[in-house]
Amino acid sequence: MEIVRLRRHDDAPAPVGTSLASVMRGWQAWRCLWLADLLATAGLFQFSALKYRCLEQCRTPLAFVASRWHGRAPAREALGIGVDHGVFCVGCCWALMLCMFVVGTGSLGWMLALGALMAAEKNMPGGARLRLPIGLGLIGAAVLVLVDHV
Repeated sequence: MEIVRLRRHDDAPAPVGTSLASVMRGWQAWRCLWLADLLATAGLFQFSALKYRCLEQCRTPLAFVASRWHGRAPAREALGIGVDHGVFCVGCCWALMLCMFVVGTGSLGWMLALGALMAAEKNMPGGARLRLPIGLGLIGAAVLVLVDHV
């Protein structure tokens, strides 16, 4: 087994601890930028027409099924309606789901908070009014991540 040595720009062997530490610092910098980008994207998506077009279809599953059910081929229709409805539901919540995965990994509190926001936006009668505070909150969180990183 061959030992791989990390080299500096001047081609001199670098101490392994120093090189690994610099690699980790570089990874942390990219991670913060990636997280800020994700939060900003999710915040901006809150204001898109696509999100609310999908959300309107996802909010009322019974009406969605009733408008598409013909009863000619029950198994095939059920599968098609389920896939269509699933696409609408993922279409309206993909950004918050991604935030929940990235931010909430290892944090039950963040997962619960983001899950509650998604459920409230989808199920509450005035859920569409949450568009502004959720979007601004996500964009604000992106700014805080960038400011904290700099």
